[in-house]
Amino acid sequence: MDLYAPRAFGYLIGDTITLEAVVTLDAGWRLDESALPRPRPVTYWLDLKRLDVKPETASDGAPRYRLTLTYQTFYSPLEPRALDIPAVPLAARDGDARQTLTIPAWTFVSSPLRELVASQRGNPMALQPDIRPRPYPLAGDARLAAVAAAMAAASLLAFAAASGWGPFAGRHRPFATALRHMRRLPDLDAQLGYEDALQLLHRAFDDAAGYRLFGEDLPAFLAARPALTGEAEAIDRFFTASRLAFFGDAPETAMALLPPEALIDLARRLAATERRSGVRKEAA
Repeated sequence: MDLYAPRAFGYLIGDTITLEAVVTLDAGWRLDESALPRPRPVTYWLDLKRLDVKPETASDGAPRYRLTLTYQTFYSPLEPRALDIPAVPLAARDGDARQTLTIPAWTFVSSPLRELVASQRGNPMALQPDIRPRPYPLAGDARLAAVAAAMAAASLLAFAAASGWGPFAGRHRPFATALRHMRRLPDLDAQLGYEDALQLLHRAFDDAAGYRLFGEDLPAFLAARPALTGEAEAIDRFFTASRLAFFGDAPETAMALLPPEALIDLARRLAATERRSGVRKEAA
């Protein structure tokens, strides 16, 4: 039985004390857990708050246990006083054989919180004069704060313009909205996800035209929007793929004609053209 203890002095009311006992047994013996102490009041001024048991193996293979006992003292002496943490009985078993062990008692010194009689050397609680604050240059911090605020405002304006917030609400961007929703589709490579993406881009064309747009309406739609004429072939391929997917019962053929990545790329180019030239319903 080896006992490891902290300092033996300088403890005040409410302090915790941790003792560590290392118990080494002969081969075949084990510590009887039913005989271990439980967290409880030990005396009127001492509580056992916690007990941790860690099984180990000694260098020679013998069983060994490391017990960590955490106590809390509630004794408030009027002057320094020695107090004892009582011995702790343990038990070990080997089959029906039983052996009693003991963690030895330990003594420590408890100290009062304050002197019983005040010192005559003056008032130790007299307040010292306040320390005068030293000036701190704020010009550099103010410049950094101004730059950060300007950058934040510029970023907010750019985001508002891209999202159509506030004064930018009039800049309706159906293709940008469709692209944003298409990018959130989790299964674009599957038939259902691909058809959802087709429908999103269809709604964007309808929104930009101001009416339900069909393939036969494309010449008039593109004539009214010269900025989109460079995408005429890709737009026509989109409408052809959509017709195959929804009305031709040939989704695989549609995906071969306009693969999912090409569909996303078309939406990205349409959104970019929309952003540069302001393609929207009012242009019709």
